[in-house]
Formats: sequence, structure tokens, C-alpha cells
Amino acid sequence: MQPKLSENIKKYRKEMHLTQEDLAEALGVTIGAVSKWENGNNVPDIVTMMEIANFFNISMDELVGYDMSSKKVEDICKRIKDLYYDHNFDDAIVEVNNALVRYPHNFKIMYTCANMYYFKSLESKDVNDRNTAVDLFTRAMLYISQNNDPDISEYSIKFKIASIYGEIDREKSLELLKEINYDGCNNIHIALNLFHMNKRDEAIQYFNSALLKNFADQYVILTNFAIAIASSGKKSDIKKAIEFIDGENAILDIYGNPDKINYTHKQKAINYIIKAWWLSCLGDIDDMEKYVQKAYELAIMCDKQKSINNISNDLRFFISDKTAHVFDEMGAGTVEGIEQMFQPDGNDIPYQKNIKYLQNVIDYWNQLKK
Repeated sequence: MQPKLSENIKKYRKEMHLTQEDLAEALGVTIGAVSKWENGNNVPDIVTMMEIANFFNISMDELVGYDMSSKKVEDICKRIKDLYYDHNFDDAIVEVNNALVRYPHNFKIMYTCANMYYFKSLESKDVNDRNTAVDLFTRAMLYISQNNDPDISEYSIKFKIASIYGEIDREKSLELLKEINYDGCNNIHIALNLFHMNKRDEAIQYFNSALLKNFADQYVILTNFAIAIASSGKKSDIKKAIEFIDGENAILDIYGNPDKINYTHKQKAINYIIKAWWLSCLGDIDDMEKYVQKAYELAIMCDKQKSINNISNDLRFFISDKTAHVFDEMGAGTVEGIEQMFQPDGNDIPYQKNIKYLQNVIDYWNQLKK
């Protein structure tokens, strides 16, 4: 017990940004006593340990660091989850109440209990369930430093709170969503709240921003997902990657303005080159040449078109008074950007198994340029 206790006293003191003198003063003991506790040379009596646990807002089990405590917490959380997954909320509430009494300052317990009320509220539509979930999530954030689950963060908790408020107080939900709208990640949820609040014009602006972000993210995800799949060098994976690229090009056709050459055509030209490379990997030289030619012709048309990176009038679904520009690592020129692709780092692991097949694409591209 002693080593864990000494480590934990020091750990929680530092988390509160306190010196040994600060802690000694708060507990009414000497600095020497605190020093001995943290060095493991002495152990506080049981009453003082209770005061320390209360001061740090943790349970006695957490302060002492019993391994069996963490196992009990895991077991309790699993039991609560199993109950609410089975929609057995009555028994879950009994477990939740017992858990909160026993571990009133444990993050995992509080977060699990909050989730139980959150899921219960989805079915019950009960305001009390929603308010209880908000209260528990809010309290859980006070102990976020205990969290070791990478899928849980202050952002994810605040987002759940905002989602709950969306059913009982849209103004509050909107306020919280805007507060955590990092890089536009909550644009769609803000837009939905605004629309239901009869703020159509503002909602449209957020819908517009959300769609624009989705357009950019979708291209990056699908294209690089395809590259990752093809990197195995297996023919079956390369064929699957080609399906991804074809799917992305179909989506680009939906997004792009069909009446003029625009940024979506630059993206398609790049995709044609990637597809040609993979066709070369499959030994399909005729189709490889066909897609290199399509890429070359499209790239030439793109470079003749001015302001191709101004997408305000290029995207079919862009509805805004503002002007939007896009910049990418391929540069302004499509031909130049594609030729940069012809010089991948041979040491870059994703390209090692397919790099030798790129030469066929380069040779035919250069032949077309002549």
C-alpha cells in the first residue's frame, strides 16, 4: 500500500499545482509530514487519509491505489453497460446509484453512469433523464485527468452535452456547439439547430460550409484510402483501389459544375494518373495509356482555365455570398502537379511495391507531350 500511497499523494498534489507547503497548510500538518508521506517514509493515519482523499476529490481506494479497486470499477462499469445495452434501465439505475455512492470522484464510474442516462433519455424522452445525464457528464469533466481512454476527451463529452441540450434547449446546444466548433467540425450540427430554430439563412451558410469541408475531406479520404489499399501490391487489392478511385471520380462529377472546367477536373486528372499507374501494375497497358491520355488532355484544359482554384462558382452545391479558394500540395498548375507525382520517394513505404510500374505511365506521358 505504501508505495502507491506515496506516489498518489505526490501525483494528485502536482495535478492541483500545489507545493508541499500548500498541501501541508490545507491539511493543517507540517511540510515535513507531507515530505515523509511522498517519500514513503511515513503513512498518514486513517482520519488524515480520509481528509486527503476528500481534498483531492478522489475515493480512498484511488488514493491508496488498490489494484482490486480498479478491477471493481471495471466490473461495475461493465455491469452497467451490459444492463443499458439490454435496455434494462431499471436495474441499471440501481447499479448507477450504488456506484456513485461508492465512487463519487471516479471519472470512469461517472462517465459510465452519465452514458446510461444519456441512452435512457433517447428512449424515454424524459427531461429528468436528460438533465441527469448533463449533470453527470459535467461532473465527469472535473476528473478528466483520470481518463486513460483515447476515445474519450473533453471535446467528446461536451459534444454529448450539446446533443442532449438539442432536445431540451436549442439555444444552449447552439452555444456549446459553437464553442467547440474546431475547424468547422460541428458545422452540420449547428446548421441543424439553426434550421429547427427557424433561422434558415444562417443555417444555409453553415450547411454550405459543412458541405465544402465534406467535399475536401472526402477526396483526401477516398483517394488516400485507395492508395493505402493498393500499397500491398496484391492484384486483388489494386483492383479494389481502382473501384475506390472510380467512385471518387463519380462523386466529383456530382459536385462539379458541368458547364465549365473547374477544380474537380484537376482532381479527376490526378485520379486518372493514379488509376493508370495501377493499371500498369496489373499489366493492362492499353487501358493504362487510355487513362494517361485522359489525364493529359484534362490537365491541359485545366491549365488553360484561369482561377481554377476559386471554387465559388465551380461547385454545384456552393451557396454563399463569400468567395472560397482551395490550395493543395499539387500547386496551381495541373500538368506541373502531375509531373511532381512522377518523382515519389522510393524509400516511402506505401510506394515500394508498385514504384517500378510507374515508369510506363511516365514514358507514355512524355510521349504525349512531344
